[in-house]
Amino acid sequence: MLRELFSADHPLLRHLPCWGASFLSAWHRTCRFHVVGKAHLRAALDKVPGGLLTTWHFAFPSVLYFFRHVNGILMVSRSRDGEWAARLAHCLGFQTVRGSSHRGGAQALRAMLRLTQKGHPAGLIADGSQGPPLRAQRGIVWLASVTGLPLVPLSLAADAAWRLPSWDRTLIPKPFAHIVIAAGDPICVPRRAADQDLEAFRGLLETRLHGLTELAQKTVSRTEALPSVPRGGGWAKRFRHQTLV
Repeated sequence: MLRELFSADHPLLRHLPCWGASFLSAWHRTCRFHVVGKAHLRAALDKVPGGLLTTWHFAFPSVLYFFRHVNGILMVSRSRDGEWAARLAHCLGFQTVRGSSHRGGAQALRAMLRLTQKGHPAGLIADGSQGPPLRAQRGIVWLASVTGLPLVPLSLAADAAWRLPSWDRTLIPKPFAHIVIAAGDPICVPRRAADQDLEAFRGLLETRLHGLTELAQKTVSRTEALPSVPRGGGWAKRFRHQTLV
C-alpha cells in the first residue's frame, strides 16, 4: 500500500519530478560556479565519443544542474529511488539508461554505447546508488574497460552548504553560494583488463576523486580571485567562451 502511495506513477505525485527540477534550477541560479580543469571537461564533452564523467553521489544535485544543457546520458539504477532520479533528470534535459553493474547492466551498457557514439556525453556515479559513500565501485571501472572510453573524474565544494542526513550526506549549496567544480586527468582503462588491473584502476579513481574534492575545497576559499560562469544561458551553451581556471 505504501509503495503504491509513494510511487512515481501516483496521480498526485507524477508532476513532482518536474516541480523538483524547476526548484533545483531556481535554487542554483542564485549560485556562482567556478571550474578548475576546463580542458578535461572540454575533451569529454566535445569529442565523439567523449568520456565518462564520474563523481561522488553527494554532488549529484549540483552536478545535475551544472550539466543540464549538454544533452547528456545518465546511468540510473532500476530501484524505486532510481525512478524518481531518472524522472528528475529527464525534466532537466538528460536521457537515462536504467541499470547498474548488479542489475540490468549489460542492457544499459549497450544503450549507453549507442548514445555516446552519437556524441552524447555520459555520466556515472562513482560510489553507486547505495554506497558505501566515497568508495568507488568496481563496476564503474569495468564499464570504462568495456566501452573503451576514459573516465573523467570530477568533484565539487561550496563555500556555504547544508549536508542532508542521508547515507551520502548530499551537499545542498546555500543560496548565493560559490561552487567550485574540479575536473581531473582522464583515466584510460585497457580493454579486457584483468581483475587485479580493474582493482588498481578502481583505487586510482577513488584517490583522484578524493584529491579533486580537496582541491575544490581549497579553491572555493579564494573564489573572489576566480572568474565565474555566468548565471544566464546555461554553462553548456557558453562553455567555449569562458575563461576558466
